[in-house]
Amino acid sequence: MKLIVNGNALTGRGKLLPLLIWKIMRLTILLLIIALHLSAKTYSQYITIKKGSLTIRHALSEIKKQSGYSFIADNTLLESNTLLDLQLKNVTMKEALDACLKGLPYAYSIEDHLIIVRRVPSRLFPSIPLQMLVATTIRGRITDENGKALAGVSVRVEGKAMGAITNENGEFTLTGVADNAILIIGSVGYETQRMTADGKNFLSIVLKTKTNVLDAVAVVSTGYQTISKERATGSFDVISKSQLDKPAVNIAQRLIGTTAGMQAKLDIDGNPTFEIRGKTSLYATATPLVVVDGFPIQGDFNSVNPNDVESVTILKDAAAASIWGARSANGVIVITTKKSAHGVPLRVELSAFTRVGNKFDLDYVNPLASSAETVEYEKLTFNRWGAQVNSGDLTTNYGKQWSQATVALSENYLGYLSTADRDAVLQKLKTQDNRSQISKNLLANPLDQQYNLTLYGGSQRMSNVLSLLFGKRQSNFRGTNANNYMFNYRANANIFKWLDFNANAMLQYNDAHNNGVTLDDIKGLSPYDMLTNPDGSLTNISQYYWPILTRSVPMNKFPYPDWTYNPIQEVNNRDITAKQLNARMQAGLTFRLMKGLSFDSKIQYELFNTFNRGLYNDQTFYVRSRVNTAASWNQSTGAITLNLPKGGMLTQSRNKAESYNFRNQVNFSRRFGKQHEVNVIAGSEINSLVAQTFGNPTAYGYNDQTLTLGTFPNGPGGTFSPIKNWLGNNQTFSYTNTFSYTTERYFSFYANGAYTFNNKYTVSGSYRTDASNLITDDPQYRYAPFWSAGLAWQLQKERFMSGISWIDWLNLRLTYGFNGNVDKSTAFRPLIATTATPDLYTQDFKASVSSYGNPTLRWEKTGTWNFGVDYTLFNDLLHGKVDVYNKKGRDLIAVLSIPAVNGTTSQKLNNAEMSNRGIEITIGTNIPIKGNDIIWRGDVNFAYNNNKITKLFVANYAASTLYSGGSGAYVEGKDANTLWSFQYAGVYDKQPYVKGAGKDMYNFTGWTPGDGRDYMLDMGTQVAPYTLGWVNAFKIYDFDVSFIITGKFGHVFNRMSFNYPVLWGSRVLPNKKLSEVMNGDPMKIVPLPQNDDEPKFYFWDRFYPYMSYLAANASHIRMQELNITYRLKKRLTSAMHIGGLQLYAQGNDLFTILANSYGEDPEYPLGGMKPQPKFTFGLKLTL
Repeated sequence: MKLIVNGNALTGRGKLLPLLIWKIMRLTILLLIIALHLSAKTYSQYITIKKGSLTIRHALSEIKKQSGYSFIADNTLLESNTLLDLQLKNVTMKEALDACLKGLPYAYSIEDHLIIVRRVPSRLFPSIPLQMLVATTIRGRITDENGKALAGVSVRVEGKAMGAITNENGEFTLTGVADNAILIIGSVGYETQRMTADGKNFLSIVLKTKTNVLDAVAVVSTGYQTISKERATGSFDVISKSQLDKPAVNIAQRLIGTTAGMQAKLDIDGNPTFEIRGKTSLYATATPLVVVDGFPIQGDFNSVNPNDVESVTILKDAAAASIWGARSANGVIVITTKKSAHGVPLRVELSAFTRVGNKFDLDYVNPLASSAETVEYEKLTFNRWGAQVNSGDLTTNYGKQWSQATVALSENYLGYLSTADRDAVLQKLKTQDNRSQISKNLLANPLDQQYNLTLYGGSQRMSNVLSLLFGKRQSNFRGTNANNYMFNYRANANIFKWLDFNANAMLQYNDAHNNGVTLDDIKGLSPYDMLTNPDGSLTNISQYYWPILTRSVPMNKFPYPDWTYNPIQEVNNRDITAKQLNARMQAGLTFRLMKGLSFDSKIQYELFNTFNRGLYNDQTFYVRSRVNTAASWNQSTGAITLNLPKGGMLTQSRNKAESYNFRNQVNFSRRFGKQHEVNVIAGSEINSLVAQTFGNPTAYGYNDQTLTLGTFPNGPGGTFSPIKNWLGNNQTFSYTNTFSYTTERYFSFYANGAYTFNNKYTVSGSYRTDASNLITDDPQYRYAPFWSAGLAWQLQKERFMSGISWIDWLNLRLTYGFNGNVDKSTAFRPLIATTATPDLYTQDFKASVSSYGNPTLRWEKTGTWNFGVDYTLFNDLLHGKVDVYNKKGRDLIAVLSIPAVNGTTSQKLNNAEMSNRGIEITIGTNIPIKGNDIIWRGDVNFAYNNNKITKLFVANYAASTLYSGGSGAYVEGKDANTLWSFQYAGVYDKQPYVKGAGKDMYNFTGWTPGDGRDYMLDMGTQVAPYTLGWVNAFKIYDFDVSFIITGKFGHVFNRMSFNYPVLWGSRVLPNKKLSEVMNGDPMKIVPLPQNDDEPKFYFWDRFYPYMSYLAANASHIRMQELNITYRLKKRLTSAMHIGGLQLYAQGNDLFTILANSYGEDPEYPLGGMKPQPKFTFGLKLTL
């Protein structure tokens, strides 16, 4: 086991999976036991009183002592001389109170930890019904303390079977309410309110958050509707508000580690991609559908202002996600943006932060052998093992990008350099190390800055939210950075009592500069290739065999005498930009037709444009080499003919994606009496997406100041007008544009309904059809539905559960249904692909078959059953959920073997099946350790997923297909992410071998025969079947401290092998595994070639990277985040006339604990970029 901190490894021992899970669970259990012990007296609710002649005061005092509850009671009752004879043993609090107050004119109610005892008033006219009183219609809006509209809040009339649920704008309507009626307003996580209308027709109600359930969730959103959490049958996860409010460049960063069954992998900038409940398709995208304010969007999370997000809901099973039909099998992430309340004054939020990280570790991302080791290896390989030999000829050797050491060896071999001079060069190179120069001149500390301003406000009939964001990013490479500008506006207007209008608008401009080098550029350097000389001038890291050019080429006669290359010069003399201009607009009307019935008509329009531009001036090697090598050179006369104009070069292209989504939907939500509640939606939508690309030919001789460009001095070349390059070969210059056009269209019908009886039993169902141009036109398949059915049972409300007082909420769920997947890689009709330009000889367009067609092409379907239990125990001391699921994908598109009579031996068809089975467990706690001053909130989520391809016919697998992974390595009966490896057999007759079928062995000189499944080893899955997330938050007076730990277990990865480089056309760059091979046992690890002449050494790379001894344990745990926030005291904010001020510091990707002993991060293996620790400092100000 290893602990990686800022790239340094601390070695330990033991099995990571059982040890770390046990440690985390042990710590969690210990904290819970301590908290339960401290709170035991407070939350005990079983009463034992066996006394006679007991006054009511003493009886209530005994109940208070045993339960920890406080009393508010009428003094007349407390001073009563009534004597009680109580013989109670382990009875509930309700039974004890009933016994105390039996026969007395008193009633009680329990609110949180307070028992209120009231005298029951006598009625003068008890027979007069309330219906005889004057009744009115009351409308209102409910918000939290920050003015945010609250959806799903229950508004009931006390003593009546009358009530309403607030909509997404926090609005409700009650008809036929008596003037003296008492309204009871309540929602999970908020304090219940009782109030009278006092003659008002419109009520503005503010609910206060309960201190011990700060992040409780009352409702979940599917994107089409808002559902009460208590009536949801599907598997949902809602991200807490406190988690979403933390600083993030991308809102997806806030979701990491929060949801059981949702794996995340980060890129180098810390932006995650997600996979929910395993892989559901063999070829289609595995990423969840992203929905914002009810519509799927382009741009995913990058087009969402993270400061605008109010809530995020994860839809995981069929009942939750099937309403999204053909795009929901991978799960759905539903984002709801912030709204303003009606009738509130202007509120201003300003936030700003800076996030900075370390430069990446060059020893990790470019793990080369040392300069001395590299030189010695180059000496060892020179002119051996099938290496190319430099004959000194210009035509065949000028392009050899050999290193300085190899050039010295070659020049000595050719007789141009003495042995003493050669050795002097090699000795000097051994002492050089370019890492500090690379870090100083090519790398940068990654830096993100973000500034956001949000304005909230509204009148009684209209609300408005305006947000402005500016973000600035510096990447890991100098010269590569981006600025992001985003404008968002959201409005909601009550035009009439029966009509609402809402509108959203987003405008984003992203200006990215990509002038810096890439990691591949750095990897192309030898460890002794210095970038600058001691005097600061730039070195020549030659892209040619330089001595041949100096001996044979009159470089000073060519258009550009300078043939040198240096990456610093390239970075400083090019301007490569990608500018994005994106717009999204939503608008909708809501018609309230009658009580509980409404009609929505909504539309979304998106336009995303990307403009790519690359300007290279003639100081770049890119321009100089193209112009020079394109020139014609008469080697007899020395004459040079220019074929490309001198000057800069300009490349341009543009991408455009335009979409619209038009939806009409009927909504019905109503209670009938006290026992019946119905919620139904039904609608249709049309969705269209058109994507186009436009490519321009390279402009030569371009001047960006005068906007002028050159022409081809001798034409573009071609078969009938040949133009020779500098070595006398024919060449042609492209001068045509390129275009592409793709379209996706959907026409959908959908419906979703739920019926709840007696507030305990809920039955739900959904239905959707998605017709599209992406599937067959056969109605049998085109209109095949996606559907789901679900049941929910509020078990704690049953009478037989009334005696179990420690169960606050217990909900059972069972669902089954189908989701779909979109695979756009094939077509239902045969397709041909034509060339972009006519043939030079025939002047006709050529075409080739791009798809042989799948006449029954249909949606991939995933059937899922899910059983879940939601619970809250001990007055929210413990809460959580357990979900067990089985997903079976069918009609999956896969490449299958078919008879050759069809014109091909393989074709993509809907004929594969795959399963994902798993369990998800979430355990959480909310413990007020010291009132509202010190609170602990913690959640642990654990998930297990088992993936298996259950049906896939492929006649034969080449070993190379299996070890290459990806879609070609899918095998029936195996995990879709299986790692396949050779079993090394050792060295025989100076040749390394792998084990074959039976007793066969195969050497490295050719492809292995037969079916690879007969001898390749299944090393395990490369995707973690076990995942863990641990989220903890502590409120300590005015400080909030939180951290997130994630873990992945049970999978394997292929660690880095030695790369066995040989001298061919580029530099010989042995990696840091050289000593492992040099000192290893040749019967256990592939050695260096044992023959001086090894003509097939170039073929070894088909074997050595895929040995079973390279498979390593990929289990690991990450310290994902640590956040400390300070909230300025209210008395200080009041004195400063501000609403609030928060200061925070946050660390991300702080360290990783690895199960393998090689120091390789399995998600970012050696040779790749991995996220470095990043630190964020910022503030949030409310006015």
